Amino acid sequence: MLGIVLGCVNTRQNASTDGSKFGKITENKLLGVYKGDLPCADCEAIATVLILEPDNQYKLEYVYVGKDIDAFSKQGKWSLEEDELGLEGIDYRYKVEQGQLRQLDLSGSEIKGNLAERYVLKLLQ
Repeated sequence: MLGIVLGCVNTRQNASTDGSKFGKITENKLLGVYKGDLPCADCEAIATVLILEPDNQYKLEYVYVGKDIDAFSKQGKWSLEEDELGLEGIDYRYKVEQGQLRQLDLSGSEIKGNLAERYVLKLLQ
């Protein structure tokens, strides 16, 4: 009596193991200009532009729409840890998602509630 043993071996070299829908998050994938209108308690919105440059430098600019026409800006180094972006001199972090950055609260958790979808900066194409 002969026994037959069958097996399956995954030989795909490009199989992603990080669980990300768009592949491994790398610094090069983050470079670019991100823009969004964040919620504001005492103005229409906080028009926000974040530029991530190749030398790990960032420029962040805010304009309080309907309140102040002057832009506030910050510059510094940015870093990537796991799927979160940190900006030197900024207390909160961003969760990296495909084509966008989602601002996290000060404890590092996703912002919940009615305004949650407004805490997103979209990558400009």
